[in-house]
Amino acid sequence: MTNRGRIWAGAALLFFLILFVVLTRGPETPTPNQPGTFSFGVLGDAPYDSLEEIQYRLVLQALNSHDLAFVIHVGDIFWRPCTDEHYARALQRFNSLQHPLIYTPGDNEWTDCWERKSGGFKPQERLDRIRKVFFFNPTSSLGQKSLRLTSQQGHEPFPEFVENTRTVYNGFVFATVHLVGSRNGMRSFPGRTTSDDEASRRRTEAAVAWLRETFGEARNLNASGIVLSFHASPNFEDSPDDPDRQPFEPFLTILEEEAERFGRPVLIAHGDDHTYTIDHPLRRSGTNRPLENVTRLEVPGSPQVGWVRVVVTRGAENPFAFELHMVPRWKYW
Repeated sequence: MTNRGRIWAGAALLFFLILFVVLTRGPETPTPNQPGTFSFGVLGDAPYDSLEEIQYRLVLQALNSHDLAFVIHVGDIFWRPCTDEHYARALQRFNSLQHPLIYTPGDNEWTDCWERKSGGFKPQERLDRIRKVFFFNPTSSLGQKSLRLTSQQGHEPFPEFVENTRTVYNGFVFATVHLVGSRNGMRSFPGRTTSDDEASRRRTEAAVAWLRETFGEARNLNASGIVLSFHASPNFEDSPDDPDRQPFEPFLTILEEEAERFGRPVLIAHGDDHTYTIDHPLRRSGTNRPLENVTRLEVPGSPQVGWVRVVVTRGAENPFAFELHMVPRWKYW
């Protein structure tokens, strides 16, 4: 064997040794829940490439090692392509979790599928397929353990929105709402038709109806708080007439009104911008003062791969605490 051959053989051996260590690495040490608390996990916007696939495997191991009530995935389950095979792989991973998994779609898996590298699909056709694959039983979560959900499927006049779901856990109301990036599905693309525009408007109308119903149920139950999850980063800070915020109206205005009226803690969990963020982005109309009872959690996303553990203390003035769990990209290479 030549010197060059030995170098390549050594490099290949090193690569497979590193890969073996990564794939057989045990789960991280879990953080226990303190008395009077429970926790759930939130993640999204990954994996996007082959390295992130390896990191994502470790994320799933970590989630399984923790005592979580359930896990929420806020969308973007992959980047490309939008094939049935890719959907099936994502579903298999969801169902490998030992916890219930609640999923709300992102733009990568349907809105942006018209792109050539994504497969050149019609977005609405891909959304129909997602509903069949991931929401075949909309009243039950994914994952190895089942969590009972209420779906908008049974609520006129928006029965097709099986993906909008809700559950009550330990005095908190949890709801998913189908809002996506790419300007809430309103971004122009070759071949876009008026039916695409109408579908986006109807989806937002359904989101508004589900939002109002969720706050109504929370008030009726005297709930301790509300957790809303969706994919999009919807330009919270902009004025209602700002062009970047317009695709998310009237949802955001209604959210501000309902959150102020509710007065109790509200957590908004979303992805889309891929930047781990915790802040208070909503403001009272007229005064421009922050709505302090509303907290925003934006999960990290590609090229960062990880998840967030949310610890909930019922009865606390600020019941939500956050614990970031990341898989370093440089650690194994």
